[in-house]
Amino acid sequence: QTVDFGAFAGVTVYSGDLTPAELGVYFTELHPGGGLFTRVNFTNRFSGRLAINYGRVSGDDLKFDRNDDRRLSFRSDIIEVNLTGELHLFTLGKQSAGGTLTIPYVFGGVGLFKFNPQTLDNGAWVDLQPLGTEAQGIPGYDDPYQLVQYNIPMGVGIKFILNDTWTIGLEFGGRKLFTDYLDDVSDTVINYQDLIKGNGPQAARLSNPRIIDQDADVTYFRGSPYKDWYYMGGLTVAYNITGGAKSGGGGPKLGCPTF
Repeated sequence: QTVDFGAFAGVTVYSGDLTPAELGVYFTELHPGGGLFTRVNFTNRFSGRLAINYGRVSGDDLKFDRNDDRRLSFRSDIIEVNLTGELHLFTLGKQSAGGTLTIPYVFGGVGLFKFNPQTLDNGAWVDLQPLGTEAQGIPGYDDPYQLVQYNIPMGVGIKFILNDTWTIGLEFGGRKLFTDYLDDVSDTVINYQDLIKGNGPQAARLSNPRIIDQDADVTYFRGSPYKDWYYMGGLTVAYNITGGAKSGGGGPKLGCPTF
């Protein structure tokens, strides 16, 4: 067994109720992301990894020619901690030759993430979850959604073991979520008067900016029932602290024991 410490740097993007159907347009909402991880290489075929990552996601109807539609927008910072396993598909290169080893892999596991959707209101960023824009907390409607939830990270990558010390790689993965409120938008059927009386005028205004008359008695829904996703992709760099990423050991480095 060998142990790596490493860093991830790349981009984050989301898929949900405020993204368009055209895949290529997603890239207008890319944001920087990054994190740190430790990885234990149990065998030549399998590694385990514990990571903490940060990223931002956002969506805006006005950017996708939806001027006459919902007029909704959001942003959310995400902090996640996940535990994943890497299954090495095969290895290219020879250890005895001293060259670079190339290893494509797939990964999957479990994670915990924290999010907090916000939107601009009169020039200031406002937290949406406490407002209850889909009538959360009002009798007859759902309870407020939780801002810390589980996810399932999964994806693909390729890593290049350069020598006994350094490994670099490229990775892209999605996070299957169990909430539809990463963007604060779902398919709840809302009565405007219930919302304005129960959660106040600001919640009602941000729930449906098209409604100007506060006395309007209308019923509407804003999104779909499908769960949201977010994705992270980028470059990984890892330093082997136990020695022997290629040779399978070789003694301690930095005072850390081998396994």
